[in-house]
Amino acid sequence: MAGPRSRVTLLLLLLIVGIVIGAGAASSMSRTVVLTTTQTWFTATTVVQRDVLEVCFSRTEECDRLIISLIERASSSVLVAVFSFTSDPLAEALINAHRKGITVRVLVERLNANQTGSEYMRLRNSGLDVKLDGNSNSMHHKFVVIDGTIVITGSYNFSRAAEAENDENVVVINDAGVARSFTSEFERMWAIAR
Repeated sequence: MAGPRSRVTLLLLLLIVGIVIGAGAASSMSRTVVLTTTQTWFTATTVVQRDVLEVCFSRTEECDRLIISLIERASSSVLVAVFSFTSDPLAEALINAHRKGITVRVLVERLNANQTGSEYMRLRNSGLDVKLDGNSNSMHHKFVVIDGTIVITGSYNFSRAAEAENDENVVVINDAGVARSFTSEFERMWAIAR
């Protein structure tokens, strides 16, 4: 039986192999990174498998176009939780999805709902189900769940600044389990929103 130092070495080796495999697949639009470890000193088995569909960095790529393309492919639902929402193109994509009969719910940080350029009232006036968060502090999330399977997350707000000025990131994950976790968090916040 291997000692703790051997186990740590093995885990580091597996992590390095995972990074190398991930780097080799970096040019691929769709990639799967699987890292399986058995951590016997905790008497638990951890299996992590996630399909990362895309990674986008603002200012060097058009992250809003990526998000819009995913919203356009929605077939049943789009859940959005976002700290700041001032992007006309992203608002238009959600309004179009709503017009196609897709269930669209948007949760916006209440302190930013009336900021200059906010899309909050435009979304409400277009018939979307939009609420302001109920957290007495900040609802700082930035995520989208599409059809209960795709999660879009990262530092990227739905704002012009995120697209054109800030250094931001977007990660798109295709995993029903991850989507369930984000949906659960969305529903928790939605229940106390106004």
